Amino acid sequence: MQASFWAVTLCLLATACGGGGMSRARHAFDEGRHADAVDELRALEAQAAGFDSDDHARYALVRGLSHFACGDLRAAATWLAQARAAGAADPELFSVSERGRLDAAWRSMGLMPGESARITSGLPAAVPAHSEPPHASR
Repeated sequence: MQASFWAVTLCLLATACGGGGMSRARHAFDEGRHADAVDELRALEAQAAGFDSDDHARYALVRGLSHFACGDLRAAATWLAQARAAGAADPELFSVSERGRLDAAWRSMGLMPGESARITSGLPAAVPAHSEPPHASR
């Protein structure tokens, strides 16, 4: 009984603090529905400005990875740069898995670990309006 009370309490607190939207965005990302994740994260942007620094860094990481997966390299570079700066300030902030995803995306954009993001012309400016990768079969 007491365990279920705490589970419900934690769930309500997480939802009240934006955890519901972040949870949905992270779930969409983990399922490969990257455009849906971007939509969820955009809806949370105003609220994310009030997140504590650790939660905002995770928001920036998931948003950057989601934009990256959609091919929106301009937005990805912006958000991943924020996540990298937070990770550099606190090396224990991200898990090994999160750090690996961040570093892999950074390098995939042609950047080295100590290099800052340079945004070049000709990159896509918008996220596709679909939630499946273009090569997915229908």
